[in-house]
Amino acid sequence: MKKLLSILTPILLLGLIFVASQLLMAIAIRSMGLIDADGGITDFGFFLSYTLSMGITLGLLMLIERGMYGKIGKIDRKSAGFDPVAILLGLIVIVATSILLMPLAKVLPERGIEVGDGTFMLITIVLIAPIIEEVIFRGRLYGILRHNSSPLLAATLSALTFGAIHLSPIVVIEGFLAGFVFSYFYIIKRSIIAPILLHMCNNAMAYALIVLSYNDESVMDIFGGQAYFIFVYIAAAIIVVTAASIMITRLVKEKHRIASSTDVEIATQAETQE
Repeated sequence: MKKLLSILTPILLLGLIFVASQLLMAIAIRSMGLIDADGGITDFGFFLSYTLSMGITLGLLMLIERGMYGKIGKIDRKSAGFDPVAILLGLIVIVATSILLMPLAKVLPERGIEVGDGTFMLITIVLIAPIIEEVIFRGRLYGILRHNSSPLLAATLSALTFGAIHLSPIVVIEGFLAGFVFSYFYIIKRSIIAPILLHMCNNAMAYALIVLSYNDESVMDIFGGQAYFIFVYIAAAIIVVTAASIMITRLVKEKHRIASSTDVEIATQAETQE
């Protein structure tokens, strides 16, 4: 029970902080008059609201980490995380996952997300969001969860939390699956650079599709008919199942690798003391 609480506590606290910061910024944005003629938030208002609310969330999460463990863990920023091939493969898996979820998206509630095409909106979605979110969910939350859980469980829980903040049902599912891919590359590449770049590419592609209004077309329209869609869907399913098997297997082995390294370190320390 104690271990379960130590795992769930930072997730619940992060959720409360996220909701509170979002509400606080929503009130602040309205008080500053950053609302357009249709009653929606302006382009700059979105940039300001997102950046400040997520900045507050990150800062308080770091305080929670310090309070729980007495220190703030380092985030690995090795340049080895810049791996174009790995990023391309990760993007293919995320796209295949989105294709696999298309039929589900038709029966779930609408996304309900209004995305403008202003400069501040573009900067926020494609540049700022990937950096802040990866630092929060992979760099910080994963590190906290890793104290009391395996790499696989920590990756899954951080991805679930990442998906949950998106609120819309289909986006929650997409966010969880994409978040798991981000977590996988963070762990395997041992660098926050890899998931940040992959996240940027994913957001840029999604933003382009929304702005170009492809999200308003039917699945069949996008793929040029039912026959083509069935072929693409089967290919996507094969990619997702294969990728999931590889990622889960690698993360399980990562646990054993970490355990083996720890055993060697303990044994070395014992020999030194003798």
